Amino acid sequence: MNTFARRITAALTEAADTVTMLTGAATGAWTGYTYAPSGLDAALHLPYTGAAALAGALVFAAAADLALIPIRRRLAPSAPLYPPATGARGAAVPGDLDEALGQIGAATETDAAHRAAQAAYRIDLSKSLLSSADRWRGYTTGDATFYLAPGAVLHHSREEDEYGVPKHHYVLLTAEDPTPVPITNIQQIHEDLALRASKTAEAADAVVPSTV
Repeated sequence: MNTFARRITAALTEAADTVTMLTGAATGAWTGYTYAPSGLDAALHLPYTGAAALAGALVFAAAADLALIPIRRRLAPSAPLYPPATGARGAAVPGDLDEALGQIGAATETDAAHRAAQAAYRIDLSKSLLSSADRWRGYTTGDATFYLAPGAVLHHSREEDEYGVPKHHYVLLTAEDPTPVPITNIQQIHEDLALRASKTAEAADAVVPSTV
């Protein structure tokens, strides 16, 4: 793929990411506002709707990213995006600030994905699934998401305490319930997905075929 085509394709995928996240946020906000618990205090409606919007944005973004993986792999490359001069490790030297921001942004996302995968042993000692960096989608905020199933993602965030010791937080986000569920063991994820599968099966069994 030539340089011009790479730039156009990269721009389109970034636009798709933005549109997907906005759509997810709008869907989540609508869901949170429409199906807010009847007993919820009026003062908590706005925070609840905001949480629903965030959950929707992350779930939709993770699903879209999974679909765009083949395109991103073609963009990611063996050859530099901007061929001219290269640094000691072969990375293209940016020609302007926009190119520099693009490189740093991509590196930040990759770094976030690897940090999430590297720290995942805290909740998955087997290191058989969550420790795969390729399955994580990093963001420039330093957060990352792991697509689990339609409507369900695992979200990772990192912060440092007053002594500079990093604290890793993993929470489960679902489209049905915007409330983040703290995860300390991969078994919790299995139980949640199993419960969702059971409810889906029950709902399907409850449908009465039309006799018309």
